[in-house]
Amino acid sequence: MAKKLWVITYDIANTKRWRQVFRLMKSYGQSVQYSVFECWLSASQLKTLQARLALMMDMQEDRVHCYPLCGQCESRTITLGQGERVAALPVVWLISDG
Repeated sequence: MAKKLWVITYDIANTKRWRQVFRLMKSYGQSVQYSVFECWLSASQLKTLQARLALMMDMQEDRVHCYPLCGQCESRTITLGQGERVAALPVVWLISDG
């Protein structure tokens, strides 16, 4: 399952919805600004994320943009300042028997 780097930005009009979206996005990638995330996603992960976002949003007031970065574009990105490039996040399984 190949993953691609996505830059996902959003403008959510309601503070409660914004917090929900922010929490969801933190589970998929790294925040680079308050409403901008970099996420390494497979096609199925992207579809799942989009479906979950759609359930949280008010389609008349809110907006989400998902920008794919091809391999060449991703390797040519420039970061100024203290920011670090996002590496693919490891998959972590938490198993509890209680």
